[in-house]
Amino acid sequence: ESIKTVLTSPENRILIKRMLIKCADISNPCRPIEQCIEWAGRISEEYFAQTDEEKRQGLPVVMPVFDRNTCSIPKSQISFIDYFITDMFDAWDAFADLPNLMQHLDNNFKYWKGLDEKKLRSLRPPPE
Repeated sequence: ESIKTVLTSPENRILIKRMLIKCADISNPCRPIEQCIEWAGRISEEYFAQTDEEKRQGLPVVMPVFDRNTCSIPKSQISFIDYFITDMFDAWDAFADLPNLMQHLDNNFKYWKGLDEKKLRSLRPPPE
């Protein structure tokens, strides 16, 4: 009933649509773990390439944390989840009840934390 009340206002509908688009744009940590790892790697590689090119051209480096020689992908994912994802998706979950999505988020956060605790900087642990 409260959702129906919220949706009666055109302004609220626009706000909800904008929030949904933003959440979809940054939702990688809420995907199943294998997809999350794959896309974290693709995104990191894109940022590494940008940093490489900025250095090559003698430009200021916009994202120094994404230096491929020093970057910890687990730390970058943990920070991203802490600073951008958790609060936004907690709010979205309170509105739309998304238990599967929130479980993926929790699993992925634990995965990245586990790698970081082992002082690993890569997408995956080394083969056993």
